[in-house]
Amino acid sequence: MSRFAAVLAVLALLAPAPGHADDVAEAKARFKKGAELYRAGKWREAIAEFEAAYRLKPAGAIHFNVAQCRERLSEWPGALRAYHDYLREVPDAKDRAAVRASIGRVEGRLAAAGVQALLVYSDPPGAAVVLDGRPRGTTPFHIVLPPGSYALSLALDGYEPVKEDVALPATASRVVDVVLRAAAPSPAPPSAAAPASPPARAAPPAPAAGPQPPDLRAKPPAASSLATPAPAPKPAEKRRVYTWIAAGTAVAAVAVGGWFGYSARKDESAIHSSTPPAGATPDQLAAYQRDLTQRTSDAKSKARTANLFYAAGGAAAAAGVTL
Repeated sequence: MSRFAAVLAVLALLAPAPGHADDVAEAKARFKKGAELYRAGKWREAIAEFEAAYRLKPAGAIHFNVAQCRERLSEWPGALRAYHDYLREVPDAKDRAAVRASIGRVEGRLAAAGVQALLVYSDPPGAAVVLDGRPRGTTPFHIVLPPGSYALSLALDGYEPVKEDVALPATASRVVDVVLRAAAPSPAPPSAAAPASPPARAAPPAPAAGPQPPDLRAKPPAASSLATPAPAPKPAEKRRVYTWIAAGTAVAAVAVGGWFGYSARKDESAIHSSTPPAGATPDQLAAYQRDLTQRTSDAKSKARTANLFYAAGGAAAAAGVTL
């Protein structure tokens, strides 16, 4: 609470300029209300009062109070920015080491979440910030990003643009502080002088033998006189027809192959389940064996035919996908 009292004393010591006495009085009142809300544990309401007091009468120590509130609300990026703003505006702060320790604690929270804070400041402020080609805002600027490398660009009217690659580590925040350089003034246009009389035009030289350079004085043809290229043929339509043909062939081949395969399996099942007739004579056994051999050969032939049709169907399907 002594920190709040110290900031209140700073506001009290500010000499109000003519016409601004009301702002100083209101700033002290808003700050006092923010301190009361902080003590009551109403940290978000306290932030609103502290920031209002800062807008009326800037005092860098107010950032410390905002950081304390945001840290209690677990708003780590906002707390980190407020701590950095405090150190920037109060460079001779006696508690600098303690604030650095608080910054490290907040950075640890962000690292545990797999992100870190990037803070960009410029002198003067208000420069447009572009990250990886995307406009993000103006300085002072802060954002939370995954660790990595980012292309940063700053632009402000009247100043030279700045571009640099920024590496954001995984364990600590990154602060980029840029002093913008004023752009060089554009050269003044030449003063208007009375136009001198044009020199007499010399006669053009006689054309030399051999190829001549193009006449740069010739005007290009008007846009309406340019030939319009004929529309290119549409090979896609032919490919579409071929695709349907290939798809139909594939379906037909697979269907025929399926029929032959089914017939072959049916014959093989009949062969395996057949037995020679009981009490058959040697001639009958021989006839049975010949019939069994023929049926086995037919089944194998059907199986080979099925495989051929399957292969043809696969090739046709592949051709349809390619087309």
